[in-house]
Amino acid sequence: MTIKHDAPSPKNIYANGNVHDIENNNPTAERDGLLVPETDSSGYRIREQPYGTKRHIRVCLMGAGASTLNFLKKAEEQMQNVKITVYEKNHDVGGTWLENRYPGCACDIPSVNYQFTWKIKLWTHFYSYSPEIWRYLKDIYDENDFINKYIKLRHQIEYAAWDREAGVWRFRVKDLTTGEVADDEAEFFINAGGVLNNFKWPDIPGLHDFKGKLMHSAAYEEGYPLEGKRVAVIGAGSSGVQIVANLSKTAGHIFHWVRSPIWITAGFAQTWAGKDGANFKYTEDQLKYLADNPKKYLEYRKQIENELNQRFKFIIKGSEEAIQARDFSYQQMEKHLQNDPRLCDKIIPKTFNPGCRRPTPAPGYLQALVAPNATIFTDAIGRITSTGFEDTAGTPYTCDAIICATGFDTTWLPRFPLLNAHNVDLRDFWAAPNKILSYLSIAIPTFPNHFTFCGPYGPLGHGSFMPLIEAWTTYMLRAITIAQEENIKSLTPRLDISKQFVQHADLFLQRTAWTSPCRSWFKQGKTDGQAAIWPGSRLHFLHMLERVRVEDFEVEYWDVGARFAFLGNGFDVREEDGRDVTGYLGGLDEEGRDVQPVYGEELVQRLAGWAVGL
Repeated sequence: MTIKHDAPSPKNIYANGNVHDIENNNPTAERDGLLVPETDSSGYRIREQPYGTKRHIRVCLMGAGASTLNFLKKAEEQMQNVKITVYEKNHDVGGTWLENRYPGCACDIPSVNYQFTWKIKLWTHFYSYSPEIWRYLKDIYDENDFINKYIKLRHQIEYAAWDREAGVWRFRVKDLTTGEVADDEAEFFINAGGVLNNFKWPDIPGLHDFKGKLMHSAAYEEGYPLEGKRVAVIGAGSSGVQIVANLSKTAGHIFHWVRSPIWITAGFAQTWAGKDGANFKYTEDQLKYLADNPKKYLEYRKQIENELNQRFKFIIKGSEEAIQARDFSYQQMEKHLQNDPRLCDKIIPKTFNPGCRRPTPAPGYLQALVAPNATIFTDAIGRITSTGFEDTAGTPYTCDAIICATGFDTTWLPRFPLLNAHNVDLRDFWAAPNKILSYLSIAIPTFPNHFTFCGPYGPLGHGSFMPLIEAWTTYMLRAITIAQEENIKSLTPRLDISKQFVQHADLFLQRTAWTSPCRSWFKQGKTDGQAAIWPGSRLHFLHMLERVRVEDFEVEYWDVGARFAFLGNGFDVREEDGRDVTGYLGGLDEEGRDVQPVYGEELVQRLAGWAVGL
């Protein structure tokens, strides 16, 4: 084989034609970049910025509860060039823990696992009550000055629509204090309003004719005196059972309706709870031990979390764990109902297993049903009167207060017009029966740049929300960062992909107690509603959200026809921002920070060949 060399160029490549330019180190056209073109033949031009540059964007969040709190904390730590605005309808932050202050209101998850992994505290009770949880959230908001920096209290979004040409969401926002309506816009819109935020009154004739004290559990007048009073509690869901258990000790008489069978079981992680799954207050010795032994505190949390994770197994129909949970719960309910034949027959479920509704820790509830100061109805209320109510037979009863623990609107439909890229309102998009569509609980097909904390098909019955909130946040920040760095105009979940996800979920959910014939907010308050729950365990969900599957999205770029313009000038932002440029070999920083090391001369003197005479 012979090697053919190109013939010498007949024309000197040096602009000034001086053959001594190289040896004299004078500028030359080719060697010194004087012939580098600014554009190619199509007019394409290199963007003079390093790869990884993040364009400026705006993010709007609705609601200022736990989800937004985590988002703000992590966005400040991880994001750049992001302007954030939060609209909160209430007078303060805290979400559900601000609104729900009814007697006995407590979390159904052990306190040590209902907290952020980045903000660990010592809790007073195994299951903490609403005021303590709210204070935990409020203190974090205040410590970081988030309200002043990002949040507009007493502001409610009344309209949101995607402007495809501009690549932004356009909002109309009402100042609930002044009544004024203003416009706003943002590239990303995040629903952090929570699942249970729009309470509903029961549809009972004469309800608002009652002249006594009428309250809803989600709008409870904290501190209202009920000692010795005759109180009617309507609703036997999570709130109702806690209210009855609490008021039974102090009210003069309680009227309560249990119209549908319900499993009343010991709370989550009962191995660590009090007797029979009861709540308890930590002792000073216990709190000191946890404070002095942070690794043991972590071990304690991990063991409880492990038990929470194991409980998914009893959701599966026909599993050994489901059979054990049903037998245990039946025995416990029969015992605490004192074998009352009417109540056992009407209240203990026969057609579905525990877990069909989310179990609520309400120690003392079953005992309250058979207490001498209780009248329990298993039929509907006839009507409400000005002084009380009538049963279905027309028998009148008088009472001083009526508490409606009748839950929330769980249809998933927004309270305001929410229009997608095709000008379709989400309320119409989801209007048809069994047509609630979601992409992995975090996004909605055909709705660009829109994320939701626990949307439809989220892990609603899967233990503590806090680790899930952290997973949703991480996913959202990754998606937004991709859009910033790659100059993406919009990310829209594909409709066909979302339908395939829901198809899988609906079939799998037939294996679970969640689709059994109980009336549950998991199914929009119906016995046969659409069970829009995550089709798997908590670990299954967390694994799925580890990566943003961009291939599942319709991606629209600002750089039309030049998708790789974001590669920029050939350098990476890491080479300019002070991070370790050899971080891929491992880090040297004792605190684990990603920073460029400051190198000394010691290694050179010891290891350089010339320094040791080699």
